[in-house]
Amino acid sequence: MLHGDLKPSNIMFAEGGLRLFDFGLGRPMEGLLPGLPRLCRSRIAAWTPCYAAPEILEGAPLSATADVFGLACVLVELANGQHPFSRLGSLQAREQQLEKRLQRPTDMPRHCWHALRTALAFDEPDRRGSCAELLDAFRRPASRLWPWQKASNAFTS
Repeated sequence: MLHGDLKPSNIMFAEGGLRLFDFGLGRPMEGLLPGLPRLCRSRIAAWTPCYAAPEILEGAPLSATADVFGLACVLVELANGQHPFSRLGSLQAREQQLEKRLQRPTDMPRHCWHALRTALAFDEPDRRGSCAELLDAFRRPASRLWPWQKASNAFTS
């Protein structure tokens, strides 16, 4: 399932781990759940611009790489305490070439930052990997846990 609107307010911590909410813009992946109703995207443009990939805001169909972009924005915000593009919409951020100014958050392991930089590419062909691969980069051992990792471990202990 493609979510289409990954942002902090659509992600909640629960006893069993993270839960995603608000699948109103979502759609099934090709060949899965064929009977799921779909919104007419030519009349509804409800994307959250600062988390939506540029191609989505330009009218391209929802894709897995668009969800990767949204997840990367959320992860940078979690790690750094601020949105990677100062909450500008991705089209404005691309126009201002903010992708080139991104800096690794303090204490973030290099392998995590490399995965995030790739996921935050404004050009869809440069945005490789999946949400699962991005999250796997964060599961790899680091020298220390970030505060949000400690909080999530409390739910599984």
